[in-house]
Amino acid sequence: MALYKFKLTFEEYEDISRVIEIKSSQTFFEFHKAILDSVGFDQKQMASFYMSNDTWKKEQEITLEDMSDDRDENSIPIPTMKDSRLSMFVNDPHQKIVYVYDFIEMWTMHLELVAIEMKEKTGIKYPLCSKSVGLAPKQYDKVQRFGLVDENEFDEITKNYLDKSDEIPGEISDDEADEFGLYDDGESSEEGGGLDERF
Repeated sequence: MALYKFKLTFEEYEDISRVIEIKSSQTFFEFHKAILDSVGFDQKQMASFYMSNDTWKKEQEITLEDMSDDRDENSIPIPTMKDSRLSMFVNDPHQKIVYVYDFIEMWTMHLELVAIEMKEKTGIKYPLCSKSVGLAPKQYDKVQRFGLVDENEFDEITKNYLDKSDEIPGEISDDEADEFGLYDDGESSEEGGGLDERF
């Protein structure tokens, strides 16, 4: 039985990383839970692993739930995490795996096999996050990720806008009339000229 060491990085945050140690005999479901624990995410969303090549191209999918269509006789069953051991799919000493969590937020993480040890340490419970670098992003922090404003910020912006809207809607100030040349014969508001009747 081998012990795999995977380095995890976020696709969008390369300065955040984790090292997760897991036995080759353990399942992708145990790996899935260890990944979420290591970054502080809940376990409420769907997820999939994708075995990949050196350029992170997704290939064989291993899904959290069986999503195959029983009505389609020609559909090929997709392996599930609980029924798939790592040793069944890891065949490269530098194996790369893409992990996608929450298909709305699309958190994408890269997992690269960085070491294989042939003997596990006694008294250690695996899987294990043995190294953590950087603070993981907040799972549902849409304000930070998409630049949205929360309800309090929206109220403040609305209040500031209304405070600055003291003028009567549609009323044109003398300065604006001068700027756009709305007075007759070059007269300015200071000379007592009126607005051009054509307007």
